[in-house]
Amino acid sequence: MNDLNPFRRALKIIFLNGLSLAGFFIVIFFIFISIAYAILGNSMLPYNPYQINPYETNLPPSASHIFGTDNLGRDIFSRIIAALPIDIGISLLIVSISALIGLFLGIVAGYFRGIIEEIIMRTTDLFLAFPPLILPMAIAATLGPSLMNATISLIVVWWPPYVRLVRGNTLQVSAQDFITMSKVLNTPFLKILFRGILPNIITTLLVYATMDVGTAMLELSTLGFLGIGIPVTTPELGMMASILSTNFYVYPLEGL
Repeated sequence: MNDLNPFRRALKIIFLNGLSLAGFFIVIFFIFISIAYAILGNSMLPYNPYQINPYETNLPPSASHIFGTDNLGRDIFSRIIAALPIDIGISLLIVSISALIGLFLGIVAGYFRGIIEEIIMRTTDLFLAFPPLILPMAIAATLGPSLMNATISLIVVWWPPYVRLVRGNTLQVSAQDFITMSKVLNTPFLKILFRGILPNIITTLLVYATMDVGTAMLELSTLGFLGIGIPVTTPELGMMASILSTNFYVYPLEGL
């Protein structure tokens, strides 16, 4: 067993990987902006992100509107800042719940094996067989437009990779001598779990989850871009990209 704290091991792995490190700091920066907006609200923005101004629609970037305005005259920069807490918060929620589901099912499958493992893994394979965006689109379209429904639709397909990851690590840890001896000595399962299995698998799970937040944001934005699951009035990055893409040839920066 490695005596190094699993969270310190996770941070060490992240800081040794350039891609992981970049993603980590980007997420931290966005979280900082989101927290600031959650505390200060619209007072930190140059304009109300929900304010419609029919006299200033589709304006190009300028000193008064640095990113321009959308088709309803709303300030794009203000809406981007307002969208960050929504996108990041939902993405963190999706990854957190999926990781917890995967942690539970993966440990159960990898430790107890047998018919329980077969049921869990065949169910996991069934969900993985669907194209990653088709099932969320169908669920979100069925449930209707709301942030909660968009979140649920993505969680439904987000947990299977975590099950596979945790199960594989649990199998490796369970095969080690100290786990075998613990079973022989009739050590309670919870003691084996918290002192033997979790400390040796949580590092990989944390690193994977950290890198997965960006992917979750991309999938959420894709639903918004397609106009599925996200209310039209909600400041969400994908929904905004869909609206602004119609102005791509008129104002390239705004469309991008």
